[in-house]
Amino acid sequence: MYVRLKNISVMHTRKTMKTKAPLLPARRQQQILDLLQEALTLRVTDLSQHFSVSEMTIRRDLETLERRGLLERTHGGAVLRRQRVADKFRYRRAMDENPQEKQRIARCAAARIQAHDTLYVGEGTSCAQVIRHADPRLPFTVVTNNLGVISEMAHKAAELILLGGTYNPATHALAGPLTLEMIARLNANRVFLGADGISRSAGLSTPNLEIGAVERSMIAQTRGEVVVMAAHSKLGMVAAVSIAPIERIDVLITDSRMPGDLTKDLESMGVQVVIA
Repeated sequence: MYVRLKNISVMHTRKTMKTKAPLLPARRQQQILDLLQEALTLRVTDLSQHFSVSEMTIRRDLETLERRGLLERTHGGAVLRRQRVADKFRYRRAMDENPQEKQRIARCAAARIQAHDTLYVGEGTSCAQVIRHADPRLPFTVVTNNLGVISEMAHKAAELILLGGTYNPATHALAGPLTLEMIARLNANRVFLGADGISRSAGLSTPNLEIGAVERSMIAQTRGEVVVMAAHSKLGMVAAVSIAPIERIDVLITDSRMPGDLTKDLESMGVQVVIA
């Protein structure tokens, strides 16, 4: 759902139309950005009422801001585009971020696993939790460099193939030339990936070069579903390292705060959006 502008009503808007002069485009566009910083997503109709201008005027403002790389337009509004370049992924810290939200998303992802699947499982805590929630009686094979998966394999009928490589304590994963060489020799029919950033224009991205290289290779060696798990807070986020364009994603599993218009846009691009 889009976050509606606070303290805005149609009656208040009609009143201000008589007393407030229209803002210059540059000033209005800056205020749109200020509102997006708080709400992350906004609708054209709400912005039109808020600024007492036509929806066409708001659409032109959004086009201008999109050309500047400051937001991304959706079917009925806009999503803030945010850069994530300085902060690196830390596995231990990620364990404490939105634990209930992650569990719901991971449980929904785990329900997609079928008997005798061969899965690539990417880095991060969400990916490890997919295996935690998998049916313990289900036979399947996990191929991963994510060391967090090891503790989730207890009492599972699944087989684990651990990719080799150099251990990175920050990501709690293995990476490097050996990891990429092993991935190139193994095919999977499904891959589960987390997301540091997901954007309509920039696709799936991460601030970590090693994660980017490994997960690009996993996608290339997957002959079936590419499943990405991302909370709504990751939408519009663009990190430094590109993993894949949005069209390469088959399924996006997210939470209930996903904007409806953005869901429509992603589905028009061939992405199935599943709300956990």
